[in-house]
Amino acid sequence: MVHDLPGHVVIQRRDGRREILLHRAMAVIGEDKIEIKSARGTVILPLLGLLFCAGAGWFMATRGQGMPFWLLVTLLLLCLILVPFSMMSLISSVVGADVVVDRKKGSATWQQGYLGMGIGTKELVPFGKIDHLEVTIEGDQPDRWKDEVDDLRQFALVLVKASGKRLTLAQVPVPAYGQADGMDRTLAVGQAVANLVGTTITLPEGWELVEIDTETGEPAVPATTNERSSRRSRGRRH
Repeated sequence: MVHDLPGHVVIQRRDGRREILLHRAMAVIGEDKIEIKSARGTVILPLLGLLFCAGAGWFMATRGQGMPFWLLVTLLLLCLILVPFSMMSLISSVVGADVVVDRKKGSATWQQGYLGMGIGTKELVPFGKIDHLEVTIEGDQPDRWKDEVDDLRQFALVLVKASGKRLTLAQVPVPAYGQADGMDRTLAVGQAVANLVGTTITLPEGWELVEIDTETGEPAVPATTNERSSRRSRGRRH
């Protein structure tokens, strides 16, 4: 079930899936599954932890005889703590996912993070219990004290259950001058999820959905059926 998404925020992967970069995360969109997982850069910290432990182990093995006992114990305890935590974090960064929306299973699953390696279920929402999706934005309203808007915009894609409970799918913070890009990325993920789930998506007050020309990135004029193949939808403030 492939749907058109704006090309200026979507990266085509070699495995045929598509990718949208978010805040320290990415959405990987496939035929029947959408995964929102940690960005590739999050593997750096656990790798550094493992390298430190390897170096400490080599140091203790080759120079340990001349080291103070308290230092040996300290290094050993650090390694005992860092190795499992770094391994779990590395596994989570490589194969784990924070949110999985699966059409075959008919559910959206929020999975455990760091300690759970992104594997254990934290929250499971069947498609039938999803009321709608909603894009929210923070920072665009004047501050009640200084009457000034923030320099940052925090976009979020929220799943709203039929019970009224709200669950965050993704977040995209951007500078104020780049709010159109933030909306495009959030909306692209939202449209993919909405099409997979079979629900609707609402925009914040003051924003509207318009068609853009993928070649120019500008709002498109009314087009014929043949011309529409090169157009996508995006959010625009009015």
